[in-house]
Amino acid sequence: MNVTKHYIVPFPLKTVYAAWVSSNTVISPATRMDILPEVGGHYRLIMKSPEYTSSNEGRFLIAEPESHLRYTWEWNKDGEITEIDVRFTSIPEGTEIQLQHSGFKKQQSADIHASGWDSYIIGFCTFLEGAE
Repeated sequence: MNVTKHYIVPFPLKTVYAAWVSSNTVISPATRMDILPEVGGHYRLIMKSPEYTSSNEGRFLIAEPESHLRYTWEWNKDGEITEIDVRFTSIPEGTEIQLQHSGFKKQQSADIHASGWDSYIIGFCTFLEGAE
């Protein structure tokens, strides 16, 4: 099962890509990021609160600056390893983001991630607005 998303964000390509791969871009509910955006590099997202700690870990499979990323994604070592493929294109309105998140074993997981991506992009744009 796959999730396919298409977003247009009103920010320049260089800004969008740099924020996407920065450990400093922490979008709630994440509390910490650790990203090394190169082939074989890691992607770690930590969510920590008094009630729980969750994490996502993955590895970059493709890292073409300002163009294309592909990385694995696994929550809390649950065994469901999926892949995220993101393409960035400069357009007059800002940046087009084409995203495919593939390899889900359960429809419920795909649905949760589909909603999660929409929430993430809203938070990502809010983050970028504050960074300007």
